[in-house]
Amino acid sequence: MVAPGVWRAGTRWVNWYVVDGGSDGLTLVDAGLPRYTRQLDTVLAQLGYRRRDLRAVLLTHGHVDHTGMAGELGRQGLPVHLHPADRQLADDPGRNRTERSLLGYLFWPATGAFVAHAVASGALAPATMSATVDLVDGAVVEAPGQPVVTHVPGHTEGSCVLEFRDHGVVFVGDLLCTVSPVTGRRASPQLQTRGSNRDSAQALASLKRLDDVQARLVLPGHGAPWTGGVPAAVASARRIGCR
Repeated sequence: MVAPGVWRAGTRWVNWYVVDGGSDGLTLVDAGLPRYTRQLDTVLAQLGYRRRDLRAVLLTHGHVDHTGMAGELGRQGLPVHLHPADRQLADDPGRNRTERSLLGYLFWPATGAFVAHAVASGALAPATMSATVDLVDGAVVEAPGQPVVTHVPGHTEGSCVLEFRDHGVVFVGDLLCTVSPVTGRRASPQLQTRGSNRDSAQALASLKRLDDVQARLVLPGHGAPWTGGVPAAVASARRIGCR
């Protein structure tokens, strides 16, 4: 548990989260890699739940390491929420475009290990995404926990952060991370490596959109929780920039 009613799951490489919305059921925030479905029932059972307690899947963006389980869960009837600008990316990961080639980053130990893990976890053959429900900037999602959506383009066109105000947490996807892409070790919040962003300048500009987020606990797609609050996380990210 990272906060009351909020649990972090996944692997050292990729996070996915469970949020307890009380009598409304559970929300899954991000969906890891495709073969993380092998974790799902075990994790839920450890928390005292079953898959039938899930009510919605919310995706911070359309990259395959965040959408992996969503295709299967969508086919089972769960609504999958995603910003419409990332719908095609979620349908076809081959559409991913970055401002710089990723090849040079493969020589970084942590990045190479991450890519190997992603391939072994089904990244090259994700399940087809079913219909999705649009995440709308500024709206409250009709899902357990009722998070507020903030659109933060840059990492992808449709990247969003999701603030669960009653839980005091904000899920930032890959706008911020707390793990070094070079060493794989814990690092101060930074924007994702330059090679993995669609537009790093836009990602930096999107940090301004976090000004109204009040949550103290920042939960990234990669790395450990940041407990120092959003302003400090943003200040650190601006100082470090995109690498």
